[in-house]
Amino acid sequence: MPDVQKKKLNTGAILALIILGAIILISFLKISIWIKLAIDALLILTFIFVRRGYILLSIGAMNFKKGNLDKAFSSLEKALKAGLDPERRNMVGSAYIQQGDAARGVQILEGVKADPKAGEHANVATVTCSMGYWRLGEKDKAISSLEELRATGYKNDNLSINLETYLLEMGEMKKAKDLITENRKEGTENNGLLDNRGWYYILSGNWKKAKEVFDELIDERNAKFPEAYLHGAQVSVHDGDISQAIDRLGWGVSKKFSSTCMSTKEYFDKLLLGLENPATREAFAKAMDEHHKEVSLSIDFPGLEDATDFDHSAAGALQPSEKPSYIERQNAASTAQKTDSPDLLSGSYDDQDINTDVEDDDRIPNTDLDESDVVLAKMYGDVYEAEDLVTLDTSLSDDDDEREPNTDLDETDR
Repeated sequence: MPDVQKKKLNTGAILALIILGAIILISFLKISIWIKLAIDALLILTFIFVRRGYILLSIGAMNFKKGNLDKAFSSLEKALKAGLDPERRNMVGSAYIQQGDAARGVQILEGVKADPKAGEHANVATVTCSMGYWRLGEKDKAISSLEELRATGYKNDNLSINLETYLLEMGEMKKAKDLITENRKEGTENNGLLDNRGWYYILSGNWKKAKEVFDELIDERNAKFPEAYLHGAQVSVHDGDISQAIDRLGWGVSKKFSSTCMSTKEYFDKLLLGLENPATREAFAKAMDEHHKEVSLSIDFPGLEDATDFDHSAAGALQPSEKPSYIERQNAASTAQKTDSPDLLSGSYDDQDINTDVEDDDRIPNTDLDESDVVLAKMYGDVYEAEDLVTLDTSLSDDDDEREPNTDLDETDR
């Protein structure tokens, strides 16, 4: 079952209650109504002044939603100068890393990590800061910072997703496999973790297992991040289902891309051009499959240059179809070939199959939400903790699907 978060009053709520109590008390005093109004106005202005940083944060969040990044970051800088708690500084640092200046984001988050009053938020800052290190090319630092934090016993979905992603991108297959297996034992996989496991299967050549993962992630869970659709399209190309690959890439283009995404909309568009064009389709699909590692990392590969604009009305041209709201997936247990030994790939990684022999619980993964819609409410005294609200997106590749993940295991997972 989902963890129940204890509710407690935050600083804004306490201050709001004090101001409200004072206003009520003043209303009973036998003084001029004008004096009462003047005192009430003074109290309200005092509250606004004390909480001005959070008001500016709310303005910045609203500008983010409108796409006015310059105004958004201007407001966020003013909010930082006015004073924000460690939790909100984490939000601002994340926003810079994902949509703006990664170096500035790292600077803000390192300040949170060094703040003796940050408490648990220092750990969150470490996880988010690792994305900044990664964007700045300090990959070893990104990995070591998360490994050190994990060694302290700190557990967090975003830490797991980020560290797995970094290891896979660096080609640290053995370490990635061990981490994926360990995370899988600790609880139900959220979508980001599931994508990483499928990506591992692609890199290690276990296409059968990769297909199971991405059929579920795309067709059942309806993942909200583009990387899942890129990796899923690779599986389709390998299986020779080009039409499905085009569909998946087309669906992925509609997802949210940020600076911390491993891919870009432009890369998706290139792949689509190569596969949609009947003149280049066969050779392009072959090149994608032969260079599956490069494609999974969204980097150029020999043959990508053949993806050029063409006459989309030409005979044999394909285009993505609309994604169904739900696609019932065949039960893998009824279609998979059962063997007494794991499905291994000869050669390197002689134990490629990820251990998934675990007891799944029925909890919904605790994933990042978006606080921009409700930060104003909390600012004026909402009694809920931050875990219940939405923030600027702070995860690398996780999403917040509202359905409970499929935790049924079959013989191929054992």
